[in-house]
Amino acid sequence: MSSFQDTIIASIPSHLRQFVVHQHYDEYTPQDHAVWRYVMRRNLSYLSVVAHPAYLEGLEKTGISLDYIPDIDDMNRRLNIMGWKAVVVDGFVPPAAFMEFQAHKILVISAEIRNIKNLLYTPAPDIIHEAAGHAPIIADETYSDYLQKIGEYGARSVFSRLDYEIYEAIRQLSIIKEYPDATPEEIALAEKELEVKIAANTVPSESAYLARLHWWTVEYGLIGSPEEFKIYGAGILSSVGESKACMSPEVKKIPLSIGTSRVDYDITKMQPQLFVARSFEHLLEVLEEFADTMCFRRGGEYAVSSVKASENVGTVVLDTGLQISGIIDEYQFNEEGGIRFLRMMGPTSLAVDEKELPGHGIDYHSDGFSSPLGPVHPYSKPIDYLSPSELNNIGIQVDSRTALKFVSGYTVTGLVQNVTRYDGRLILVSFTDCTVTGPGGTVLFKPEWGTFDMAVGSVVTSAFSGSADKEKFNVYPPKSLRKAIKVHYSEAQKRLFGLYETVDRWRAGTEKIQIDEAAAIAGNLSTDFPDAWLIRLELLELLQQHSDVPKAVDIFNTLRLELDQIGYGDQEIKELIQAG
Repeated sequence: MSSFQDTIIASIPSHLRQFVVHQHYDEYTPQDHAVWRYVMRRNLSYLSVVAHPAYLEGLEKTGISLDYIPDIDDMNRRLNIMGWKAVVVDGFVPPAAFMEFQAHKILVISAEIRNIKNLLYTPAPDIIHEAAGHAPIIADETYSDYLQKIGEYGARSVFSRLDYEIYEAIRQLSIIKEYPDATPEEIALAEKELEVKIAANTVPSESAYLARLHWWTVEYGLIGSPEEFKIYGAGILSSVGESKACMSPEVKKIPLSIGTSRVDYDITKMQPQLFVARSFEHLLEVLEEFADTMCFRRGGEYAVSSVKASENVGTVVLDTGLQISGIIDEYQFNEEGGIRFLRMMGPTSLAVDEKELPGHGIDYHSDGFSSPLGPVHPYSKPIDYLSPSELNNIGIQVDSRTALKFVSGYTVTGLVQNVTRYDGRLILVSFTDCTVTGPGGTVLFKPEWGTFDMAVGSVVTSAFSGSADKEKFNVYPPKSLRKAIKVHYSEAQKRLFGLYETVDRWRAGTEKIQIDEAAAIAGNLSTDFPDAWLIRLELLELLQQHSDVPKAVDIFNTLRLELDQIGYGDQEIKELIQAG
């Protein structure tokens, strides 16, 4: 196991490590490398004309070979120069976590490679898509900024419970469709599960809208104009089928705008329309326009109500800088848009600048947190706006007993135990022997309950899903139990891989081709592997270099005839063979 992989994994935030696995490079079969080689060589032949120039330059900068599946260590040595890293994951990760990886300038790369039955397109994340699709384009500095920024905003977007359930259903469907021995019944069941989840999601979340923008740009983006464009989206760059299909006039080309985020997509099918950005700078412009509509920028009652409706842990940020993370249970705002009261249920943490306040984690606030907020009498100003003398007048000093009367009608009576400031600004006042009552006299906190921590603030400047300090309050769901199905190879398949390995040694130049042995391999293919078209193509390529050897010509002609027979009656295989 590579110690370099361990070093990279250790350098990423701990709450993201649960999704990371090691790349076991020796588990890739010789056929896997042949699949990589076929897709990459065929793609590059076509993409050299239709891809954005940054892609072709990036292939060289990221050190991605056309001949062999990339080693994650080699990729990281190159990506580090660009300020990025790469980690290996098992299939899809939760959308919010995926976005946060990007925010930290970390590419997530699936350990799996598509099986030979899904050469043109796979619904599952695979190393062709993520290494050869995503990595090269980040060599462009402006695009790299966009990728990092959309990850940052995605990590702060408001997501719903249904978003996660849809993610699990998509993950399951992609696993089933990529498993070579999956039955039609298993595929139909997974498709039905996804349909049910999508149908139930009648009101897409903020996160879902941003995911659509991500899909139509990072994954399936075009650049230029609807009439004259180049490909930069990783989903198209890594798919032989998509890169050709997108050129068809039947696929609509629509100028990119903020409205793109309203267009849904189906991950299991080729796309009926694509969106065209004028430039990579245009991507950033559209993203910033979208971000201005998001809760983390808008703040106020809209943001708080959106986070509450998500039914997930969220963070409310007050104008004092205090960040309160938990599940929102109740909130009240005044007519001017100032917050009067906030209550969280269940484990809650308090933080500033994404760092938890000492002693105010989820163990301490295990049963929730609530506080009146806003102006207090007699000044009708928020507490954090009061001068030192005004604070003394209302008893906000350690060991002083006070009775605070909020303009909203709440009262807090008790002994000041501690005053917490951040950057010179009051953010929290802790009381003992404290009673808190609501506007109607309802008792909200009693002295025997212990210490009452009163938040200070009057305006919600931001609200978003997730916790402020994810290291201390990890809200990501556990790593999915739905894993890629391990393929167990038969003895016949292992023999076939052995033939691939011999052919690969010849093509790599580590051994000189032996015509008699090539004849034996061709005979073995004829008797035991009548449908193995890819290894025949690789052997053909070697044999055509020996057209002056009669025996080589005979083997070549036999293989050509067999390839014609394999393609007969199966248009997709026929096209794969002809293109190869």
